[in-house]
Amino acid sequence: MKTCHDRLLWISFVLSLLIADSSAWAGEQRKIVPQAKVPAANPGVETGRYYAIVIGINEYQHLPKLQTAKKDAEDVARLLREKFGFEVRLLLDATRHEIVDSINRARALLRENDNFLIYYAGHGEFDKATEKGFWLPADARPDSDAEWIIADTITSNIKRFTARHILIVADSCYSGTMTRKAVTSLAFSEERAIHLRKMLRKTSRTLMASGGNEPVADSGGEGHSIFASVFLRALDRMEEPAFTAERLFDDEIKVAVSGRAEQTPEYHDIRNSGHDGGDFVFVARSARPEPPGGGGDGLKEERKKLEAERAQIEEERKKLEEAKRLAEERRRVEEERRKLAEEREKLARLEPPKTEPGPQTSGQCPPKMASIPAGRLASENISGEMPVGGFCMDKYETTQAEYEKVMGRNPSHFKGGNLPMEQVTWYEADTYCNKVGKRLPTEWEWEYAARGGTATTYHWGDSEAGIEGYAWFMGNSENKTHAVGEKKPNQYGLYDMAGNVWEWTASDYDNSGKKKVLRSGAWNNTPYASRAAFRDSFDLGSRDSLVGFRCAQ
Repeated sequence: MKTCHDRLLWISFVLSLLIADSSAWAGEQRKIVPQAKVPAANPGVETGRYYAIVIGINEYQHLPKLQTAKKDAEDVARLLREKFGFEVRLLLDATRHEIVDSINRARALLRENDNFLIYYAGHGEFDKATEKGFWLPADARPDSDAEWIIADTITSNIKRFTARHILIVADSCYSGTMTRKAVTSLAFSEERAIHLRKMLRKTSRTLMASGGNEPVADSGGEGHSIFASVFLRALDRMEEPAFTAERLFDDEIKVAVSGRAEQTPEYHDIRNSGHDGGDFVFVARSARPEPPGGGGDGLKEERKKLEAERAQIEEERKKLEEAKRLAEERRRVEEERRKLAEEREKLARLEPPKTEPGPQTSGQCPPKMASIPAGRLASENISGEMPVGGFCMDKYETTQAEYEKVMGRNPSHFKGGNLPMEQVTWYEADTYCNKVGKRLPTEWEWEYAARGGTATTYHWGDSEAGIEGYAWFMGNSENKTHAVGEKKPNQYGLYDMAGNVWEWTASDYDNSGKKKVLRSGAWNNTPYASRAAFRDSFDLGSRDSLVGFRCAQ
C-alpha cells in the first residue's frame, strides 16, 4: 500500500500544460486518424482523432522508486495503439520539462472533434491542511517544491482545450479529490446507439480514478498495480465496437478493483472544467478506416515546415547561450583584472614587508613534504627582492581523510577521502597544522614555493597554455574538486599549487585583522587566478567549498 507520497492526484500534472505557451509537436511521426463513423451500434457519428499521452514514473532521482508504474504505462500505450488506433506519446521517468513540453505540443494539435486521453502513474504529495495536491515529476526533490506542480487551478484552465472529449485515467493516491462527488449514471433505458450519439456530441471532461481520497496499491496485479491490471483486462475484452468510458467503469472496473484492494475507484466529471454532459467513447480500431496515404501530403509538408522552424529556433537558442557565456567570462576576467589593479595600488603605498630569513633546512623533510631551499623572492607584489629561508612544505593539499583523522569531523561539501579539505575556517586550518606539528605558510613562502625557482608568470611558463596538465580550473574541473596529486607537480615537487582549491596562508590581507590572504585559485576560476603572484582574501571565520589549505614546517 502506498502512502500519499506515492502516485498522487494525476490532475495536477495537467496544470503544467497550461503554464507554457503552446507550440506545434514537431519531430514526432504522427499517424492521423480521420474523422470516422462508429459502425453498427452508432452509425453516423463523427468521432475525430484519438490521441493519448501515457506517463509512468518508476526511477525517481531524489524520491523512493516505484515498482509497476512504467510497465503499467507501457502496456496501456500498446493496447490503446493496437486495439483502438490511438496516436500515443509514451513518457517514461519523465521530468517536469518533458511533461510540460509534451502536453503543450499535444494541445496545439487537438481540434474540436478530437478525443484526448491521459494516463498517469507516479509519485505525488497531498497537503491535508490546505487540501491541495502536488504532482512530483522524476526530477522532483523532497526538500524543494521548485519542480512540483499545484493542482487546484486545473478545473478552470482545462476549458482551454479544444478537444471535445478529455478522459484522465489516474492510478494514483488521493486521485478522486478534484472531481464532483455526485456520480451521474448512464441512462441505459435509451437505445445504445442514441445514447452514444448524445455522449459524442456533448463536451466531456471526466476522470477515472483508482481511488478516492485514500492511498492506493502500487502492486498486486501480477506485475501491474491492481487498478492497471483491471483497466487493461477490461479494455482488452470489450467486444463492442464502441462504448463509453462510464460503461467500461461501471461494468468492468469498479467492482473488480474494490473486491481486490482496500480502495474504491471512482468515475466523475471534473468540476468547473467545461464538462457538458458528454462522455468519452472508445471506438475499436477495426471500426474506423485507416487514413489514405498516411495522413495526407498537406500534413507532411506542414510537419516539414514545423521541423525546419524548430531547428532554426534551436540554433538561435544555442547562439544566444554561447553569447551569454562569453559575456559572463569577459565580466569575470575584467573583475579579476580590476581586483589585481587595486591590490597593486595598495601595495605601492605600503613599505616592503620586512621578514627575517627562516631556518635553513638540511634537505631532509618529513614524508609527504618537499624541501624548499632558501633564496630570494622577486614578485610584482613587492618592490625589490625578499629573502626567504629554507623550509618544508606539504606536497599535497590537506585531504579530508587526514583532516578527519585529526579533527574528528569533515564539513567538506564535496565528499571523498582523497579530495582536498574545504569548508574550513582559517582558525580550523591553523589548528590542524599546529596539532600535527606544523604551521600555515606565509603568503611569501607560498608564492616562493609555487614559483618553483622560476621567474615566469606561471611555474610552467609565461602563457596559460598547458594549464590543463597542472591545474583544475573552470575549463576542466566539471564544477567540483578533484583528488590531490592528479596533475603534474612544479619544480619543487609540489602538487596543485594552481587551481583545485584556494589555500589559506598565515598572512594578514590588510590592517583590519579580519582577513587572511588566499593563494592558488580554485576549481571555478579562470587561468588568470592560477598565476603565482595572484592573491585574494577571505574572512577568518568564513567557509567555502573553494577554500582549503596545506601546511609548512
